[in-house]
Amino acid sequence: MGGRRKKQTVGYRYRIGMHLVLCQGPVDAVQEIQVGDRSAWGDASRAPLASGHGLGRLSIHKPTLFGGDEREGGVVGEVDVLSGDATQGRNDYLMSRLGAAIPAFRGVLSIVARKILFAANNPYLKPWAVRVRRFTAGWHGEPWMPWNAEVRTWDAGTGAYVTVGMNPAHILVQCLTDPHWGMGYPQSTLGASFWNAAWALEAEGFGLNLVWTRQQPIESFIAQVLDHVGGILYLDPEQGTFELKLLRDDYWIDGLPVLGPDEIVRVERFERAQWGELPNEITVVYTDWATAKESTVTVENLAAIQLQGGVINQRRDYPGVNHGPLAARLALRDLRALGSPLARMTLTIVPGALERPPLPGEVFLLHWPRLGIERMVVRVTGIDTGTLGATEWRIEAVEDVFGMGQTVLTPTPPRLEEPPLEALPPALVLAVEVPYWELARRLSRADLATLTDTDTYVGALACAGGTGQLNWQLATGAASSELEAVAPEDYAPLLTLGQALPATEADAVAVPVTALAQPERLAVGDYAYLVDAAGAPREAVAILAFDATAGTVDLARGVLDTTPQAHAAGTRLVGVGEWLAAETIERAPGESVFVAAIPRTASAEGDAVLAANGAPLVLAGRQARPYPPGRVRLNGQREPAVVAGDLTLTWAHRDRTQQTAYLVRQDEGDIGPEPGTTYTVRIRDRNGTLVRSETGLTGNTWTWDVASAALEAGIAGDTVTLEIEAERDGLASWQAQVRTVERAGYGLRWGQHWGGV
Repeated sequence: MGGRRKKQTVGYRYRIGMHLVLCQGPVDAVQEIQVGDRSAWGDASRAPLASGHGLGRLSIHKPTLFGGDEREGGVVGEVDVLSGDATQGRNDYLMSRLGAAIPAFRGVLSIVARKILFAANNPYLKPWAVRVRRFTAGWHGEPWMPWNAEVRTWDAGTGAYVTVGMNPAHILVQCLTDPHWGMGYPQSTLGASFWNAAWALEAEGFGLNLVWTRQQPIESFIAQVLDHVGGILYLDPEQGTFELKLLRDDYWIDGLPVLGPDEIVRVERFERAQWGELPNEITVVYTDWATAKESTVTVENLAAIQLQGGVINQRRDYPGVNHGPLAARLALRDLRALGSPLARMTLTIVPGALERPPLPGEVFLLHWPRLGIERMVVRVTGIDTGTLGATEWRIEAVEDVFGMGQTVLTPTPPRLEEPPLEALPPALVLAVEVPYWELARRLSRADLATLTDTDTYVGALACAGGTGQLNWQLATGAASSELEAVAPEDYAPLLTLGQALPATEADAVAVPVTALAQPERLAVGDYAYLVDAAGAPREAVAILAFDATAGTVDLARGVLDTTPQAHAAGTRLVGVGEWLAAETIERAPGESVFVAAIPRTASAEGDAVLAANGAPLVLAGRQARPYPPGRVRLNGQREPAVVAGDLTLTWAHRDRTQQTAYLVRQDEGDIGPEPGTTYTVRIRDRNGTLVRSETGLTGNTWTWDVASAALEAGIAGDTVTLEIEAERDGLASWQAQVRTVERAGYGLRWGQHWGGV
């Protein structure tokens, strides 16, 4: 049969209307629109564009951008570019689709696609990218120095000037002054150095292209700009203005101030990196202008590679650079600075030696004959002038890479050989069983889980016996003649109490102390031991405050597995902190171990000094024992004058496995208890004879009624002692809470004794 053939559908074209918000506006120009990494409109060249370019309605006609109808179609239609200026009205296309109740979208740059053809045979929207430029638009008020906000440089390839980016000084100015997205400082807070820096950067052809997405603090963005240009931003202490200092070869040697022995009190640090630590190849990663993707440029120091026997590469990321020649210049700059063994130093100077403190980025000449330095150009990287009226200034500085060729060295004067320093016996050696608190910090979670009740560890603390002592070594053995060094450690702080401490207080405030050895190592938040005359740790206390000037310390009594004890004036206080040395081998309860410290200096080693006045440490399995109860009260009071009628003893639970986050104080409430824990209460008469024992208590209260007291403790007026300890799996707490009371009439009255055993 004849006739016309029926048309057949072989594919579809797809259209879309959309609104894309790009960035804060307004901008100077929209240069290019890319769809699917292909240019749909505009020109990606760097040629200067007239004001307003690409702002308004654009017509895109690229029907074959993705291969035409035979493949994935192209892009055809009109696009409105909304600059976001203050007078911008509502878009007619958006109102036709969304209604009149829409905003004008001022303050942001956005584009509106007016139901354009975006693809064929493929309904998926390809990614859009828009290239914009902004130098003078979008400032709050008048732009700062608009005539050199755009940085251009001569391109030998095209034989014309091309734009390489925005002047970094302008970027920093807007970051500091913009009241909407910047830091909001007025422009009057900017010093004249910003003008000088802007002119210098323009002359260098140094332009940046950066996007701040607010995913990083603006301070970090400013630091990124400074890293690109090699500059320092600081606040002038005299003028109160922000100053921008570019680190350049812009000084005359003869005009620099000189700091020498008359001005410098001491050189605290002077060091150079070794050649093996320095890079000899720098790879700069920058953003290619044409592709908007990462590109690299690499420079090498061939002499250094030969000297070091191989390539030591270091990568430097400069995402704001998209001009290859500028990236190469930065690579050479960094290779010179990072690949040179520049000296770094910390100097202390007298304020009166200079008219004013040197500012960050400034340079001076260092004259220090003791190090053989006749003249060295040094640049200030930081300065600490201290508080008002400070007698010293502290300067951080580095040898200036631009002045390395001007350094003059003289032979170092010969050093006088000092006699070797004698290793003095420690002032105190304290042997301890390592508590569970320390094991929870030193062992991994898996190793801690494998601990059993029959595992225990030996540790020790040592305090320096004089000045110049380097450190010491823990030595242990089954006999005093069989000691073996097992672990090195630094010395612990040692102080003595200036007054007696009773056992009746949970905290001790402003206790006078006398420093004997390295008191600066006593850290707030750590714990310490109060040591008895026999050289044994009697009580662990937490350091709440330490005033070295006033010579006082605040203590929380009886922490960890200890209870408050009575201590005489002159009792030694040994800080633990980081200074506890410990064996790594497991021992068993009941073992006797001799513990000693071997003192060392930089040039000598002394004889071993035994702990505990030469007696061995008998291990009790301390880490596995339950903690004694806390917050002990008699009839609800810590130390009542009179207890009438029945005596009710209350306490708070404790759990060693849960008390690993901080040092729990005596008066805190219940923690735990550890599973399987019970309590034993014992009462002894005036002669120490046990008259009552109550075991297996699982709660936190027990009452001794008047009738039982009269029957068990004899006549009124007798003194009785109450002991309470925790027990778990046959193990009693390392110490017990002890209270002594005097029976008076029909009640009980406090005596003077309160402590632990």
